Amino acid sequence: MKISVLGSSALLAVASILSSVPTTFGHIAMSFPPGQAGPWSNDPSNQVHAWIGFEGKKFPCGGYKRGPVTTLSAGQMVPVRFWNFNIHNYKQFPPPKGTAQARHGGGACEFSLSYDAGKTWHVIGQYTKSCPDIYYEWPVKIPSNVPSCSDPDKCLFSFSWTAFATNQFYHHCANVKINGVKNGLLPVLPMKVVDVKQLNQKMNVHALGQGSDSKGNGPDARQVKLNLSEFFACKGPAGKTGLDLGLVSV
Repeated sequence: MKISVLGSSALLAVASILSSVPTTFGHIAMSFPPGQAGPWSNDPSNQVHAWIGFEGKKFPCGGYKRGPVTTLSAGQMVPVRFWNFNIHNYKQFPPPKGTAQARHGGGACEFSLSYDAGKTWHVIGQYTKSCPDIYYEWPVKIPSNVPSCSDPDKCLFSFSWTAFATNQFYHHCANVKINGVKNGLLPVLPMKVVDVKQLNQKMNVHALGQGSDSKGNGPDARQVKLNLSEFFACKGPAGKTGLDLGLVSV
């Protein structure tokens, strides 16, 4: 896996942002693969953990500039990790006990690939109820039959989350390169997008969750097995349906 390194100017910018953010900022962003606009990037933002629509935050990905580039391969397991501003050393995992997080009682997470800079999304993993949670890794598999994608401005790995306790949709993206297979195929399950006013959607959808902001139970064992199989691959059992995300309209 190849991850770019912060320069000294970026480190100063990160320090400035962290010093200005209250420790109650416990919303969640993706730290591995390292997402755009996090403290590991050259263009950090103190809104990286916020929901789509917050102060004009755009879909897809938040509208951020290109971040660090991670190289992934077909068939590879990706141990997705999460982070928030209460974790001052983003390289530390798991975070210190008692680290606060605003996971809104959990909800439904999807992990997706885009090969066209976010115009279309292909789901490669799903977790329900207990996701996200900064204390756990959330393993997903790059399907073994995906094609290669060599342009990190177009190739994206994304985390999306429909929360339980509030009608909010979160979307965070990492720039990637993918070493795939000749004549490869992308999964056919589209990413579920809700609660995005920019797309003329009402903010009236939440997902079933665990109901607590504290450390949860982590990934469901059955769902881990599915996410590490070829369940979401093109021609896999997920098809265009996938798991029941437990979405509720109010």
